[in-house]
Amino acid sequence: MVSSSAVRRGASRLQQLSLLCCKWLVFASTSWGQVETGPAVQVRYATMPGEFYQLQKRGNAGWDNVGFAVVGSGELVKEYHPVGEYRIVQPKNEWVLVWADEFSGTDLDYGKWEKEENNYGGGNYERQAYRTDPKYCLVRDGLLNIAVYRDSHTTTDGKTQPYSSARIRTQKRGDWKYGRFEVRARMPRGQGIWPAVWMLPTESVYGGWAAGGEIDIIESRGSAVHETTGAIHFGGGWPRNTFLAHAFRFPEKDAAEEFHTYTLEWNANEIRWLVDDKLAQARSSREWHSESAPENSRAPFDQPFHLIVNVAVDGRFFEKTEQKADLLPDSAFPQVLEIDYIRVYQWAD
Repeated sequence: MVSSSAVRRGASRLQQLSLLCCKWLVFASTSWGQVETGPAVQVRYATMPGEFYQLQKRGNAGWDNVGFAVVGSGELVKEYHPVGEYRIVQPKNEWVLVWADEFSGTDLDYGKWEKEENNYGGGNYERQAYRTDPKYCLVRDGLLNIAVYRDSHTTTDGKTQPYSSARIRTQKRGDWKYGRFEVRARMPRGQGIWPAVWMLPTESVYGGWAAGGEIDIIESRGSAVHETTGAIHFGGGWPRNTFLAHAFRFPEKDAAEEFHTYTLEWNANEIRWLVDDKLAQARSSREWHSESAPENSRAPFDQPFHLIVNVAVDGRFFEKTEQKADLLPDSAFPQVLEIDYIRVYQWAD
């Protein structure tokens, strides 16, 4: 039965919902026509700009969240949902889930991710071609797999790379200014293999790299899986850029032995990295700067950034080590970064 008055008392602020039980059936369009999918409820609620709203549905054990929290735009929200009793909650003083990929399907969700194609080493003398073939980026058994193969690839201009991998990003599909970013992942172990989960500005209003900033959530250095690293890049455009980096040593099982949860918490005044809920590093806005906006203490990390996931091979990340992927036997491939989930939260004031 549908309730037309679904306001309940609770710790969060609740808002009256306008619920209408449809007297018609909802149809889904297919290549052969329309298929009846069943009765639905239209949920309507007003929003205020910048406020967070979480739709909930009554279940057997209480109220369950439906989808992600929505940031208000000032417009009326209208949605259709299966028949039931709903309410809207306005979370306060807590992290709210605004985006996630649990990798529970059978293919990459192209509504969230874009595959990149690039053969030029990322400006770091890397030796992989980023390719879009499914073997290099696949979703299987609830995991995202980014795989490096010893597959050479030559582009039409004659540039050849000895390895092939994948790089995906959320640009224009998922972009956030501040938030909490959680990644549960297991790293590959091979020397010269460089998996990373990181962020770049979507518009880069302060200039090209690294004037616009870069946030590295996870970087794993080949066979040095006893630790993980993180960094921020800022300042001016290359070569006037600078960076701050740190390393976190795993107290027990390393990054390749088991899955770990890597978290970045980013607000206007601070960026923090955590590993399995242990603080790895914190950086204050007093430690970074912008060459193009010196009067703005929060620049360049005050703009929307998007997520990038990739596995590179060799390059400058290894220049002070003896690691080189060519020393790995053929049997060591593919080298695979496995990701269980990526979740993005934002703070509701």
